[in-house]
Amino acid sequence: MKTPTKVAKKTTPLRTERSRSGPTLTGAQCLEGVQAVLQVAGQAMNLASEKERTEQVKAQSLRDMHLSNNEVEIAHLKVTERRDELMTERMALDNSRQDADIKHEEWMQDYEMREKTIELLREKIRQGDVSVQELELLDRLHIPSSNQ
Repeated sequence: MKTPTKVAKKTTPLRTERSRSGPTLTGAQCLEGVQAVLQVAGQAMNLASEKERTEQVKAQSLRDMHLSNNEVEIAHLKVTERRDELMTERMALDNSRQDADIKHEEWMQDYEMREKTIELLREKIRQGDVSVQELELLDRLHIPSSNQ
């Protein structure tokens, strides 16, 4: 009988096994990968801080807008109040002017009536047909109306 001979086992190198599990990375490649991850993480942190800053600026801008709107509203109310005051003053001046116009018109009518009466009485004096009462009236008409 034949004795069995030793059969050599096939051995596969370790590299072959590693290549089946994925590509191998060198130390420099690992370092580059870690640096890339750190860079992305840093950018994410910067983005988050910029978002927060943007929210703060937005909130401050809204507060400033509200304050500005309030100031505009206050100024508008003051202008409206002043306009109303001026309108009231104007109405008072218009009323005063109208009263003065009416008084002047009355004074002018009174003056014209006095002048007509004086002229009539003088005409009667020229004609010699005047009474004592008419002479007294003429005397009173020569006195200014403010003294009567």
